[in-house]
Amino acid sequence: SSGINAEWSLRPGECDSGSNWLLGCRCTSEFAGLEGHCKNTPCKMIHYFKDNAPKAMSDFMAANSYEEMLTVAMNVVDEIWRILCECRGVVDATISCARNYDGLVFILSGFDRTNFDEIVNHVDWETARGIVHGYLDAICGEENGEDCPAVLSNWRAGNGIFFDNTFNGVDTCISMIRAEKETKAETKASVYEEGMDMESYIDGWVDAHMKLEEKVICDADCAGEMQELMYSSCCVKRAGERLSTESMKGKYVKFFKNIWRFIYPGEAPELKNAVNRFMQMFRPASFCGAKTDVYREMNKQCNAIKA
Repeated sequence: SSGINAEWSLRPGECDSGSNWLLGCRCTSEFAGLEGHCKNTPCKMIHYFKDNAPKAMSDFMAANSYEEMLTVAMNVVDEIWRILCECRGVVDATISCARNYDGLVFILSGFDRTNFDEIVNHVDWETARGIVHGYLDAICGEENGEDCPAVLSNWRAGNGIFFDNTFNGVDTCISMIRAEKETKAETKASVYEEGMDMESYIDGWVDAHMKLEEKVICDADCAGEMQELMYSSCCVKRAGERLSTESMKGKYVKFFKNIWRFIYPGEAPELKNAVNRFMQMFRPASFCGAKTDVYREMNKQCNAIKA
C-alpha cells in the first residue's frame, strides 16, 4: 500500500523507473498531471478491488438467481464508472499509457512485446477515445433528478429477471419463453459456417436479433410491463439516445473496421447498415412504431420534466 501511494505522490516530471516498474514513468507522469484527487485514481481502483473483490466474488458464487448475480456484478461496475465519471481525464491518461508504455513488465517477465506493440500501433485511439467519452456522456451525472449510474446499474441487473423466469419455465411477459420462435431463429443465425460471406452472416444475425427484440420490446400485450421494467427512467432514455446518435454509430463502424484484423482474417465487412439497424432498439418509441405507445408516453413525461 505504501509503495503504491508513494508511486502516485510523485509530481509531474519526477520518476524513478525502479519504483515505477509496473506502469512506467510516462504513465505515472500522465496520472500525476491530473487535477486534484484524480491523480490518485489508479491507487483508488487498486484499493477498491483489493477491499471489495473477495466479497463480490463470494457473493457472486453464492447467488441463488441470475438477478442476484448481475446485481453483484453491476455494483462493482457501477463503482468503476463512477470513478471515471468523476475523473474523465483518466481515459486520456490510460490511452497515453498504452501508446507510450515504458514500464519493465516485458523485460522482467521475458515476454516478447511485439504483439502488444502491433496492437497499440494499429488501434485507432482517437475513435476509441470518442466511444468511451460518448459512453460516459450517456451514463454519467443526473437526469431529471435521478442518479444515472445507479439507475443504469439496476437496469442492467434487471436483465437477470429474464434469465430467471426463462430458465425456471415461467411463461410471463418478463421471460424469453414468449419469444421461443424468435430465439431459435436468432440462435440459428448466430452459427457461422466456414466459407460464409461475413457481411451476409452479420446482416443475417442482426435481422434475426432485431426480430427477437421487436417481439420482446414491442409486443402490445407485454409492452407495458417491459416499459415498467426496462424503460421507466429518463436516464435510460437519455443513455439510449446518446449512444445511438449518428456520430456514435459512425465511431462504432470505424472502430470495428479498425480492429477487424485482430478478430478475423480478411477485409472487414461493411457494417454501416447492420449497426444502424442494431441501434434502433436503443430508441424503443420509434423502433416499435405503431405497435405500442407506452415508450412514446414515457418520452413525453421525460421531456415535460426537463422543460
